[in-house]
Amino acid sequence: WLGAPQAFVSRKHQDDKVIAFERAGVLFVFNFHTNKSYSDYRIGVDQPGTYKIILNSDRSEYGGFDRIDESVPIPTKDENWDNRRCSVYVYLPSRVCIALAKE
Repeated sequence: WLGAPQAFVSRKHQDDKVIAFERAGVLFVFNFHTNKSYSDYRIGVDQPGTYKIILNSDRSEYGGFDRIDESVPIPTKDENWDNRRCSVYVYLPSRVCIALAKE
């Protein structure tokens, strides 16, 4: 992990308050908006395949509200986005961080 190349920041959206970056095969997505959630929020990723959530700050064990169904696979679409080869669509509640990795 520490020896991995520098993270690639694919999204920094001031109005949406969303930041997304990839490092060592993991996609991190942060929604810092205080009251706006997004369904089907599009994020660019470099590696095609199916992703799964490996970290979800909205879990009740972290003080969250369990708004994200982690059992749903997240397949990439063959659509370039944010200077990345593919993209994924995720549900991104307000004040949440998720991390995704390929299955």
